[in-house]
Amino acid sequence: MKAVISSGKKASEIADEIKIFPQVLKNVKVKNENKTKYKEDGELQEKIAVMEKNMKGKGRVLIRPSGTEPLIRVMLEGEDEKHIEKLAEDLADMLTEKYGQEG
Repeated sequence: MKAVISSGKKASEIADEIKIFPQVLKNVKVKNENKTKYKEDGELQEKIAVMEKNMKGKGRVLIRPSGTEPLIRVMLEGEDEKHIEKLAEDLADMLTEKYGQEG
């Protein structure tokens, strides 16, 4: 509220300045004991860092384990929905290969 008041603008004017990016969510089925292993996976962390760098502040990558299911959730947000869909698929495939129920 302080920011809105100090801006001298209406909240609706500030909201109009916020650009909403498309989001893509992929759920990766994993062995329950593998739900958090991605956090220490240097190769995966490097891939995420490169993706975020290439988005140049106009997107983000979020990976987190489900709290209730044997899943890792992969969410990407960015300007180009087709592009982030491809990136999300790449990450999901990598997670499946490394930590999936079959692997």
